[in-house]
Amino acid sequence: MRLPKLLPYFLPVLLFCYGTIQGQSNLIRAEKQKLSSVKDSIGYINSINRLGMLYHMRNLDSALYYSIKAKEMATRLQYPKGVADADNVIATIFAMRGMYQESLQLLTQALSAYSAQKDSANVSQVTINMSNVYGSLNDSTKALNLLRQVIRTGSKDSIMSLAYANYCMANSTLSDDSSQYYINKTREIASRYNDYRMLIGVKELESDFLLKKGRIKESLKVLADALAEARKYELNEQEIYLLNSYARYYKNQPDSALHYAWSSYQLAKENGYVVALIPLLQDVLSFTELLGNKDKIISVQKLLETTMAEENENLKKFVGDYIKYNIIQGDNAVLSIINKNSKTKIWLLVSICVVSLFLLLFMYRLYQVSRKHESELGKLNRQILEQNKTLQATDEFKNKLFSILAHDFRTPLISTISIAGLMKDNPEFTKEEMEQFYGDIEKRASDMLESFDIILQWIKQQLSGYQYKAETLVLHDLFSESADIVMPQMIPKKITLSNQIPKYVIATSDKEMLQFVNRNLLSNAAKFSPEGGTITISCTQDDHLITISITDEGRGMDEQTLSKLFSVSSNFGSSTQHGAGIALSMCKDFIQKLGGRIWAQNAEPNGAIFSYSIPLKA
Repeated sequence: MRLPKLLPYFLPVLLFCYGTIQGQSNLIRAEKQKLSSVKDSIGYINSINRLGMLYHMRNLDSALYYSIKAKEMATRLQYPKGVADADNVIATIFAMRGMYQESLQLLTQALSAYSAQKDSANVSQVTINMSNVYGSLNDSTKALNLLRQVIRTGSKDSIMSLAYANYCMANSTLSDDSSQYYINKTREIASRYNDYRMLIGVKELESDFLLKKGRIKESLKVLADALAEARKYELNEQEIYLLNSYARYYKNQPDSALHYAWSSYQLAKENGYVVALIPLLQDVLSFTELLGNKDKIISVQKLLETTMAEENENLKKFVGDYIKYNIIQGDNAVLSIINKNSKTKIWLLVSICVVSLFLLLFMYRLYQVSRKHESELGKLNRQILEQNKTLQATDEFKNKLFSILAHDFRTPLISTISIAGLMKDNPEFTKEEMEQFYGDIEKRASDMLESFDIILQWIKQQLSGYQYKAETLVLHDLFSESADIVMPQMIPKKITLSNQIPKYVIATSDKEMLQFVNRNLLSNAAKFSPEGGTITISCTQDDHLITISITDEGRGMDEQTLSKLFSVSSNFGSSTQHGAGIALSMCKDFIQKLGGRIWAQNAEPNGAIFSYSIPLKA
């Protein structure tokens, strides 16, 4: 369960959120002080409804207490807006407990009440909340239709900034121009009403938009501005989610991602945002697993298990408090009408039966949710016990094939981008130098296109099932071709490549599979070689097998890394991303399909040796 992006800005009941910008703790403290001096019944109901909303991210029991109390008073005083406001808050609490159907039922009641009162702002707001619940149920069609319904009203209320922002976030099919339009509309309305919380939310939307367009530095700057503003106004709830956005931003750099994910969790823990703790810890766990430190993984898993157990206890308390409240209310109702005529008593008994039935259904629903939490705890225990087992190798052969493209073309693309950046930043180059750069770009693009076409054709063949295409291959020439692709990695580090495979050594095998393995092993050797180092390619053969070895002069690997090297979960080196684990796992898979085996070991006195053996003939 991951925290949905920007959800904290959109799901809360915003009809109570106007006024001077403050952190949530300050707002709760101020509202409690105000409550003691409120003498008007309607004002009192509005105040405790607001307290229920403010507590929804900190303590669901308190939020439920205040909102039910508000609903009871509003019902007794026949104040329909107070009842609708309370239903809106309770629906939010139910949604956060995973009780989506109950939440939708209450939101429908609130929508009907606000429509009868011609309260357009709250009609729009409840419709947006319903859209978010459908989004949680993965019904994107209903979610988007509800948001379009709000946008079509053309309302001038500040709530429209919420509608535009939600629509931009929920609709993954929007073009860049459309996304920019909705971001601008959100900013325009939020600025008009001085809605600082929404303006911070807009910056996170804009950061995501810039990141998708590849404008990475601009994206990070906007995200940094948003975080600075959240800290300036002491908006802890928004700072938590912005730190979580930083973790998503650095998802390919596990160390940085873990730092921000952990900071987000600690801030939530320190400020009592208990509802956010489990999803934040799940993020911390996922990034910790990428780093591969077994002790830290187990520590985080235990912390998550403890937190989930506490949440399960809170859920049971939540059930108990709600049932106890309803029983007390039912008893009071019985005592208040016990002296009425027999007809009234009959209706009372019918009402009690209906309430009891509702409570039984409610208890059963919460029991299901509780069982789900217990199941997750059991699953987590099994994961801890099985931590040292080898992860099951691959997803599906088809899914692994598509990973080749991203892994194989990253280096030449980076090289081409670097040349283009150099040309852009240095306009004083001579015509001859520019022509040389153009030639380099054209050659790299042509090489990549040729490789792309070959691999794409090969992938299309594999989609209908594995097909082996045997060719007579000169191994010396194969490594020369692979070296040309990896050379941009070697040149900046002044790495020397020594191809010691005799030109007469040939094998009968599948060229594309073998070249994929060669390119990846050379790329890894270049990545971990020191400046001025040498990469040596050698081979031995007997009557049946050819063994190829690629030796670098890096720092080698520890035993734990060696043992997990060819599994998808391996963290090969301190800076290796998840793609390296996939690539090495696929190398192993391909070599096995070629009838051989692949292994790695440390060289003496330093460095690593990656070797594979394949049959001389298919």
